[in-house]
Amino acid sequence: MNPNVSITTMNVSGRNFVFANVVRSMSQIGFFRHSSNLNTTTDIFFIEKEPILKIINPNINDEFHNKSIEQISGAEKCSDFIQVRLSTACDNVFGYNQGLERTLIPVLELFKPGLYVLHEAQMQPCDGNGGFFWNAYGVKKEINGTSDKNAVIGNSRYSPCFLVPTHQASNFQAKRMYSESDKFKLGKKPGGIAVHISGMFSALLTGHHTATAALANDTDFRCVVIEPVNEVVYDNSKKGKKERRITALSCPYVTIPVEELPAGTLERFLITRKYIKPFDFPEIRTKIGKHLKTVSRKVFPSNVYEKAELLPDCALVESAAGIDSVSEEQLTALLAGESMYDGEYIVSNNYYSSIVAVTNYLQTADFKRFLSFALELLKNDELAAVHKYVAERLLTVMNPAVYEFFASVESSGEDTGIVGEIADKYVKRWKEHSERKAKLDDGYHKKRQKKSNTAQAIAESRGIATLEAAVRNIGDMPRSDNR
Repeated sequence: MNPNVSITTMNVSGRNFVFANVVRSMSQIGFFRHSSNLNTTTDIFFIEKEPILKIINPNINDEFHNKSIEQISGAEKCSDFIQVRLSTACDNVFGYNQGLERTLIPVLELFKPGLYVLHEAQMQPCDGNGGFFWNAYGVKKEINGTSDKNAVIGNSRYSPCFLVPTHQASNFQAKRMYSESDKFKLGKKPGGIAVHISGMFSALLTGHHTATAALANDTDFRCVVIEPVNEVVYDNSKKGKKERRITALSCPYVTIPVEELPAGTLERFLITRKYIKPFDFPEIRTKIGKHLKTVSRKVFPSNVYEKAELLPDCALVESAAGIDSVSEEQLTALLAGESMYDGEYIVSNNYYSSIVAVTNYLQTADFKRFLSFALELLKNDELAAVHKYVAERLLTVMNPAVYEFFASVESSGEDTGIVGEIADKYVKRWKEHSERKAKLDDGYHKKRQKKSNTAQAIAESRGIATLEAAVRNIGDMPRSDNR
């Protein structure tokens, strides 16, 4: 039977997304439950016949308990047609600005039957703890932000922004990363396709080299995020009924009320098993016990690791998740030392808490506004109470505007307190960063020049050989009858 995917464009609570109902499919991508007992469950994220990720929940009785995510295989071992569908859809969205409604249908046909929410969001190519994403999951360990629920975020909606690789780190090629960097200069938007796996984490299906290049070039990396809809929201009101009524279906990005769902969707959701094993389970099972070999950090350029440390961590994203937006007027009020605007608290009645939350929100949602806001705060001596937190947030941001500010503080010779102390550290880091970048760029350009010289020499040698052959053959050319 042919795959059957129905698509609906929706807007719920101001959030635009695509709602997909996959009825029949190839079932080449998805999750299944490998094992479970009274306390622990182990789920596998698979692509075709490869068990890519192992997700272990050590305490199923605690929804706030963190899980472990371990990479055990790579999608580069799968059939080419899967990668072709993924990369083609990605190019259509980010290269040709096509909508998600039709572009992602060939990708959804690869997924297991079920309900999915699709939306576009900015992603962070890191592990949520300052580590580069592509080789951070080879060791079994509990990871912050992977729990089913988060006490800080509460019921607020968010996009699972931290990335987990589906390609092995040994698949990285520097020339592909630099090729993607060159495309950015020509106007290409960097992007990928990811699927939510747990908590704030999503598995990157395609776009690994693009994400690496975006990180190396300080460019935002966006993804089409595919979120399985598998959570149920019940009516908590007590009206004497023994059975609780389902009021909505949910995923991290959005909660969809039952009345907004297409007809028949809820019934299908209830009869769809969440952890049905794939057709190729016997072959997948033989590979689950294998582990990736540890890959040297030298595989990736050093500036990739440096820049990954600058990305938001789990704590930052958690504290910012409850803010939907901050207006320029509200920022102006905060810069004036006010915690209220237009008769309402901007975040809370505590000014310091408001600054922390807004700073975190801007750093994750709008980096340019974050830089402008943070630097203006540090220039106001009357807001010294928040200077330490904001300055430390800037300490790892290698940006010319930040360097110019801290360099001017350091060279002023005045007693500027905590800002002056951090300025000294920043200027030192900036010099080290600049030296590393210069060496990296110099090495790259030397390699490119060497390749160019080699190609030119080959072309010239071939041209000379062709010319010599032509000269030798002149005497053998047949003459016309007129001669």
